[in-house]
Amino acid sequence: MGALETAVLALVVAAAAQQTTAPNSSNHSSAGSPASAQNDTTTTAADQMTSSLHPVVIRGNLLYDSVTGHRFFAKGVAYNPRNGNYGQVLGTHKAECIPGQPKFPPLPYFADPAADDMEEQFKDYLPLIANLGANVVRLYNIDPEKSHRKFMEQAASLGLYVMVPLTRGDWGFLPALPSPQCYFEDLPDYGHVGLNLLTSAKLIVDQFSQYENTFMFVVGNEIDHLDRQGFAAYPCVKALTRDIHRYQKAEGYRRVPLIYSNKDQGGQDRLEIGEYLACELESPDDAVDAFGLNVYSWCDPEYHDETGAVNFRWSPYQEIVRQFGSFSKPFLFTEFGCNIGSFKWECPDYQGGRTWIQLSVMADRMIDFVSGAVAFEFSMENNEFGLVMTPGFLKGQNDIKLTDSYFALQRQFRQDIVKNMSQQPTPREKTKCISRETAFQLQYRQHVGQASDWTVLPETPLFPETTLLP
Repeated sequence: MGALETAVLALVVAAAAQQTTAPNSSNHSSAGSPASAQNDTTTTAADQMTSSLHPVVIRGNLLYDSVTGHRFFAKGVAYNPRNGNYGQVLGTHKAECIPGQPKFPPLPYFADPAADDMEEQFKDYLPLIANLGANVVRLYNIDPEKSHRKFMEQAASLGLYVMVPLTRGDWGFLPALPSPQCYFEDLPDYGHVGLNLLTSAKLIVDQFSQYENTFMFVVGNEIDHLDRQGFAAYPCVKALTRDIHRYQKAEGYRRVPLIYSNKDQGGQDRLEIGEYLACELESPDDAVDAFGLNVYSWCDPEYHDETGAVNFRWSPYQEIVRQFGSFSKPFLFTEFGCNIGSFKWECPDYQGGRTWIQLSVMADRMIDFVSGAVAFEFSMENNEFGLVMTPGFLKGQNDIKLTDSYFALQRQFRQDIVKNMSQQPTPREKTKCISRETAFQLQYRQHVGQASDWTVLPETPLFPETTLLP
């Protein structure tokens, strides 16, 4: 019996007991409270590991080093190498760019590049990320039946925290189905989506809670990106958030913050989704600890007003400031890095490209509420966003090649984005939940086929009998 099957049985036995002792608002500490900070540094078995990194905790709307008390700003890099070559590029292919023979076997999109058996690959890549001046690596797919000790320990030795996904693409996924189906549907040849999701997510929490450099758990990423029906699945994101928060408490784990990473739809919808996920609907447990946007809208070195003068108010970030400047939870750019417009580049040399000027803008204009930014992405893949070309991407290119964009990001990351490390969080009002009608209007604007009631969350799956919709 594998770990997943064993965990399913354990979940069935333990879930009922957890349900009878579910925490309520009276015994729940918010992430920003002193009690929470103490909980975040509670000794665990893995505290015996030698590490110079301290857990990152939340205080109000900002992030802090739990030991030094200094403000923490995530300088991140998205890491999901597929070991492909130029032949996979989606855009127009240039005749002078001949695909090479990759050094490592190609990986399917949902493969796990951080497992111990991938050490031969990541042992050379992680130092390159650290050399940028980065302090966070974002992962996208984790196989909880594999060990990740080598990746986490090497990352810690390099000063790197890790952002860990709780949902997966192949098993343990959050489907783009209207609530409550996204938590209770029984899919052919797959089974109960909620039970499988919780089983997988809890195994990931079990494994990664022991590491002090686990930065955040991602409870979902762009669930509406490929299917508009995902806009009806947000109650399931809150349900997963609730169930993982309760699991963290029941197991006595450090409360690693839970973040949702949202596609930047622009307009009012992104704010309403953020408010919905950050609010306490049925209990404090269903509120995410932080909110992220994947933002690709800044595509020019600077923006000018009608007089020709450089003017931030004419930039795409001005509206983000207006909408999220008073957000009650930590706000991060969980992906960023436009590669079109002024930042467009081409094979064979990928000269020029992104300057990452957005980081300077964040430092100057947004530092009071932005707590980090994750550059997309480390390796050159089919969309040509990569900071490096992995060995064999082009014919005759047998070693890792660093692009101009790599060095541009290095210059930005090595600046002091946070000027005042002792900065205290700004008092914010607790986020209020959007109304039922507002949620329906958002779904209708997005042309959802079957809208869901966002004011009602799916219950925690307890037994196999819950494979039928209530």
